[in-house]
Amino acid sequence: MTRPRLPYAESCERLQPAYVDAGGIPPMPTRRPRYDDETLGVSFFRTLVEQDDFSNLTIPRTFFGRSELIGVSFENTDLSESVLCWNDFVEVNFSFAVLAKADLRAAEFSHCTFQHSDLRSADLRQSSFEDCDFAEALMDNAVLTRAQGEALSLSSAQRDVIAWTTDDGPKPEGG
Repeated sequence: MTRPRLPYAESCERLQPAYVDAGGIPPMPTRRPRYDDETLGVSFFRTLVEQDDFSNLTIPRTFFGRSELIGVSFENTDLSESVLCWNDFVEVNFSFAVLAKADLRAAEFSHCTFQHSDLRSADLRQSSFEDCDFAEALMDNAVLTRAQGEALSLSSAQRDVIAWTTDDGPKPEGG
């Protein structure tokens, strides 16, 4: 059973001062962030994050770019509509996380768990997934290429609801 998530302001306070400037709460973007936005909400750019716990947070529309996350937990964290492109994720726990409508393109995921996560309408093209666990993940309208799907251990129910494509699509911006 998962714990309740902290509200956005309390989630930002939890990230202070290491990842969010102390003394204020960044405004939550009104849309999925872009690499060239003047004002980003919570963001990780060219950041190394190791062995940290970001469980039970509410930080939708977070920007991750050119970062490396190793041994980090986002268990039960709301990352809906976030951008996670051009990053390396190693042994990251996304169990029960909400990644709905997130952009996960052109990233490397190694030994990550997405058990029970919500990946509905997320774009996963151009990413690699090495020894990742998608057990019970919600995959409705998640975008994957057929080639990616051949390498992933997914249930037949998950495969039935994925928005399969043969097109890798455009490279994400900010690469």
